[in-house]
Order: sequence, then C-alpha cells, then structure tokens
Amino acid sequence: MTAQEQAEPLADPRWDRTRVLFEIDADGEHVPCAISREALQDISDRRYAKPQELLACFLKVRQRLERVALAKYRARPDIGDGLVLIWSGDLDDPAPADTE
Repeated sequence: MTAQEQAEPLADPRWDRTRVLFEIDADGEHVPCAISREALQDISDRRYAKPQELLACFLKVRQRLERVALAKYRARPDIGDGLVLIWSGDLDDPAPADTE
C-alpha cells in the first residue's frame, strides 16, 4: 500500500452559516481553512443566499482557493497555528501559479 493510499482524505467542504470550511493538503498535513461568504461571492461576481449555492460556487473555484490558501499558509510565521482565512483582499492578486 502506498503512502497516498494510506493518507486520510480531506474533509468535505461545509457551510457553517458565515463561511465555507475546507481543508488543504500542505506536504501531507491537513490544514483547516475557511473562506468568507463575501470573498466567495466576490470571486464569482454573484450573490448567493442558499448554502447549496455557496458550496456549488466554492467547488467551481476550489483549485484557485486551495492555491491561495496554500500560499497564505506558507507565508505566515506561525505555521500550524489555526485556520487559514481567505478574505476578499486575498483574491485581488492574480491567482498563484501552480508549482507542480
């Protein structure tokens, strides 16, 4: 069995009434992340009211959000401490390039 087969899967994204919670994989470590409703709506240029719509929007832009979250996680001095939060301002810059 390979290490990848043994790895725990990332938790499914979920809505908690104010943000979408999700996880990213940072070199084999599961890192908890969240994106605010406003940031999610800004990235899609639409306003959503229902949790299902917000989660569907998240899934459409998930790869970009995971790259933003990973870059933010790696840039912070307190790696491993708490949630990586994505706000609208984090999305103003061009999407980080895929390094893989």
